[in-house]
Amino acid sequence: MTDKFIRQEVKTEYREIRNSRHGEELRWLVNRETIVNTENGEAITRSALRHPGICVMVPFLAEDQIILMHQYRYAVDKVLWELPAGTLNGREENNRMIATETSFDCAARELLEETGYEASRLEKVCECYAMPGMSDEIIHVYFAGGLTLREQSLDIGELIYEVRPFSALEIMEMIRNGEICDAKTLIGLFYALSRRPQGVKIW
Repeated sequence: MTDKFIRQEVKTEYREIRNSRHGEELRWLVNRETIVNTENGEAITRSALRHPGICVMVPFLAEDQIILMHQYRYAVDKVLWELPAGTLNGREENNRMIATETSFDCAARELLEETGYEASRLEKVCECYAMPGMSDEIIHVYFAGGLTLREQSLDIGELIYEVRPFSALEIMEMIRNGEICDAKTLIGLFYALSRRPQGVKIW
């Protein structure tokens, strides 16, 4: 935050704690934060979701084949086609979430757990804010290559019904038809498709 804005009061209203194969994990915080504009004295109170960040991986089974998962999402009550992704391990510090692992380590771990594929190559493509109007969550996008099939190891509550490769043409058709509507997945796929000589063609 710049010197122009000062956090005057922060109250954590909720902590998302989930049971996992590794025990209880703190996933994110929901804060009520009052911010003061030092130039005019105006105080604004907002809710903010404090998050350690996530990784989303684009797994290339071949140059023109990308693996997607069919996953149930509780909040929207739908099964969505998605790229594998996961939350960085984190801890609470000064009303914020601090990542306790690198995005690289998270990407490797989550890819193997969710899809059963282990990558010999991980290349970070970009990072971006997921919802900067209400959260500090950062999305780290990785390309994953040199895949070897190992064993899937889903966490408690994860419902992944299918994991399979799609061609670039199939993916563009799915985007065109609205079959892929998860934002982080679209970001990763647009980066992947844009490196093709023909570029991205979804219209």
